Amino acid sequence: MIYLLINFLYIFFSVITRSLQTITSGASSTSLVKTELPLFTSIRNKVRCYFPRPNEVRRVRRHGWQTKICTPNGRRQIMRRILKGKFVLTH
Repeated sequence: MIYLLINFLYIFFSVITRSLQTITSGASSTSLVKTELPLFTSIRNKVRCYFPRPNEVRRVRRHGWQTKICTPNGRRQIMRRILKGKFVLTH
C-alpha cells in the first residue's frame, strides 16, 4: 500500500516536472507573461550565490528529493513525512 502511494507520487511529480519543462521551453524569452507557476516552484532547494551557506548544493544532493526517491529507506522517510502531514518533504 505504501509502496503504491510512493510510486504514484513519484510518477505524479515526474509528469508535473515534464509538463512544466514543456511549458517553459515553449514560451519565448521576450514574453511578458511569467511562465513559472508559483504553485510548483521549489522553496527549499534554491541554490544561493552568496558566501554564508557555501554547502547548499551538497545539502540538496545528499538530502534532496532525487536521493530520497531512489532508495527504499528514502521512500519510507518521504512516506512518514506525508503521513505526518509535513508541508516540506525533502530539501
